[in-house]
Amino acid sequence: NMKGGLGGLFRNDKQIGGFLDWEEETILNESSNREGETIRKLASWRLTARAYWVYVPLGEQITIHLYPDTGEGYWEGAGIITSPIRQLFDTLIHEDFEVVGQGVLKGAQ
Repeated sequence: NMKGGLGGLFRNDKQIGGFLDWEEETILNESSNREGETIRKLASWRLTARAYWVYVPLGEQITIHLYPDTGEGYWEGAGIITSPIRQLFDTLIHEDFEVVGQGVLKGAQ
């Protein structure tokens, strides 16, 4: 799980918005093998943020960049927006923003 102050919304490598005060939660599936060892696999991840802004209308599928508080590089992943999005442009909207990940988050520099 990670936390950060700033995140970006992208489509085709172009920034189309962003979000503030975010938290990422990794969701693991657990199973056991024949020897009784617990096996954990990444099932998905979920991002929640307290505010967002957009420059253009958003589709459901989005690419996000997460800039963790550690300040080293960023994480990138694709996801589906699951919260209602207001079509107000170029203004900070103080409402919850949620994305459920599709695939894994990849570290980048």
